[in-house]
This record gives sequence, structure tokens and C-alpha cells, in this order.
Amino acid sequence: MNRLDRWQKIIPGVLLTLVAFAGSLHGQDFQQFASLYKNPADVKAGELTIRFESMGFFQNNEYLGNFVDGYTLPGALFRPKLTYSPTDDLYIEVGGHLVKYSGLDKPVNLVPWFSARYRFSDQFSVVTGNLDQNNEHGLLDQLWEPERIYTDRPESGLQFLYSSNRLNAQTWVSWEQFLQRNDPFQEHFTAGLTGDLTAYRHSAVSVKLPVQLLFYHQGGEINYGPSRPRVQTHANIAAGWELALNTGGDRLKSINLNGYWLGYKAITQESNTLPFGKGHAYLLEASAQMRHSLISLSYWNAYQFIAPKGRLLYQSISDSDPTFTQTDRSVVTAKYLWQKSIAKDARVAFKLEGFIDVPTGDFSYSYGFYLLLNQDFLLSTLKH
Repeated sequence: MNRLDRWQKIIPGVLLTLVAFAGSLHGQDFQQFASLYKNPADVKAGELTIRFESMGFFQNNEYLGNFVDGYTLPGALFRPKLTYSPTDDLYIEVGGHLVKYSGLDKPVNLVPWFSARYRFSDQFSVVTGNLDQNNEHGLLDQLWEPERIYTDRPESGLQFLYSSNRLNAQTWVSWEQFLQRNDPFQEHFTAGLTGDLTAYRHSAVSVKLPVQLLFYHQGGEINYGPSRPRVQTHANIAAGWELALNTGGDRLKSINLNGYWLGYKAITQESNTLPFGKGHAYLLEASAQMRHSLISLSYWNAYQFIAPKGRLLYQSISDSDPTFTQTDRSVVTAKYLWQKSIAKDARVAFKLEGFIDVPTGDFSYSYGFYLLLNQDFLLSTLKH
């Protein structure tokens, strides 16, 4: 019996066990759990507060195959902030962002934090400085690696957000590397647009149509010349449908069926340094939402697909071996997330994922434990 046949027999039993266990356990995906930015609805005029945002994490990735090496991320993220709201619609934060890995003497990310948010209306707002990364902009894992919340510096730039009963959308640009004249490097920035339109809602059934666009650019006109690195601009797109059936049960809350088409294109074809200039992929996913947990099973099929910010396991190029590529990818993924509120603004979560590379039968898995705490301490209420 080969490895693929063995896992085809084991996986159904594992999934049934998880479903039975999950029934006794508020379910959200990990991106929603790891949301730190304060909800605008909680902002009150005149309040001067100290806000602490933190997340302890232990993430272990045991990866097989030629695409990415396994690694472990144990540590903590901490953001102390001084916040002030001159009005109900204007919210300002000043502070710092720190990520410390266990076993390292120095933090890997220690940067200042400034963010200002203004609400033009209940539906439309703008953020400048450090961005609102709650729910990781709603991006799929294949386009955006969820671990970036504690491996990358926080996003900074400009962001517009819109939310109504039928449409949720946002667009943003995050400047990752600023460029000055005679700098020996290029400027880097990422721009994106995400949205989902509720096309149908009746009783317990709803259908949403999501669209996601992501652009990654490195270049700059100040120091452009023959001796400089090539200008690179890469684009990803995703579009599809999301069908939700709300069961109204105490244990099983909802069942979701999602389908997406994804695309990749190197816009700067003449200077592209990656092996492929364009590609595409399909993603089918079924999930069940429990009272405290979420379980999902998905199938990924890709052709020459690259996403510079996406999860490495799903790409057609290798991170561990730059010379290795695989035109066609096929991956089956099973995920389980349990999370629970343990106090006001405090949550704990456990995540388990399994991945099967269908052509080779290689089985990879990851698991993580997370503790999130957001607290506001009122210093004063300032009156105008």
C-alpha cells in the first residue's frame, strides 16, 4: 500500500473524530481570532486610554516535500498604545509593536506604531499610518500567509473600508520599504482590494460573491538604472462564491460550501525573475461551524501558480530549493480550529492542519496554540 492509499483510508476516520469532538466545543477562522485592531463601534468621544494588545503563540510546522522546510515559531506579540478619540468618528493610536521569539535575546520586530482612523459615516472610513489588519483583509491563505501577523512588520500606509448589509469592501496600500536617492535597494509595497457582495439571502441560506486583488511591487524611479535590480510587479486575483446554510442548532451552527478561481500574472514580463509569468488555480472548500470550533476540508488544484505573499505549501515554486518547480499542484487540506473566550477581550485557540500533496502522497501537518488579550484602561475623559 503506497502512502497516498494509506492516507485516503485514514483521513475519513480522522475527520469523523474531529467532528464528534468539535460538537461540544464559538467557531471562527484563525484570521478572525487573531484580530487586534479596535472595533470602531467601541470608540467613545473624549476617552484617553492605555490599550494593550498581545498574543502569545506556539506554531509548529512539520512539512515534507520539496516546497518548504518545516519550522517552529514560539513567541509573543505585544502592542502597548496610548489612544485618544477627539470625537466618536476620529480615533488615534500612538505606541509600539514588538515581536519576541522564545530563545532569541532580541526582538525580531520592534517598531513604532501610529494609526489614525476617521469615519465619514457608519459605513465608510479611512485609516492612515498603521493599518487595520483585522481578519487579514479577508484574503485567502493561498494569497496571504496568516503567520505574517507575527513574522512581518505591521502594515503601514493608507486604507479605505466600506461596510453595509450587502457589501463589505476595502482597499489599501502598505509601504514596506521606503526609498531615498542613492539607496542600494528598491522600494517595496503591496496594494490590495477585497470585497464580498451578498447576492442572495433568504431564511437560513445566503450566497456571497467574493473578489480579491493583490499587487506586489518592488522598484522605484529614483535609483532606476542598468545596474539596479529589476523592477518586479506581480498580481494575484481570486473570485468565487460562498454558500452558507445556517442550521440554527446548538451544536452545529452552519455549513459552508465555497468555490474560488485564482489567477497569477507577472505584470513586468520583460524583467520577471520568477520561473512562470502567469498561472491559475481552483479551490473548493466545505466547512462546518460549531459552537466553539470550525472544521474544514478543501481541495486545491493549481497550474504555474505563484503568490508572493501567499502560503508556501500551495505554490508551484519552491522556497527551500530555488531551482525546483512543479507546474501542476494538487493539495488536499483538512483544518480544525477551536477557540473560546476566557474573559472579557481574552481568547484562547488551538489550530490543527493536515496537508496531502496528492501526486507524491507526502503528508505535512501543523499545529498551534494561541492566547490573545486586548485590554483598554481608561485614563481620563477629556471634554471640549
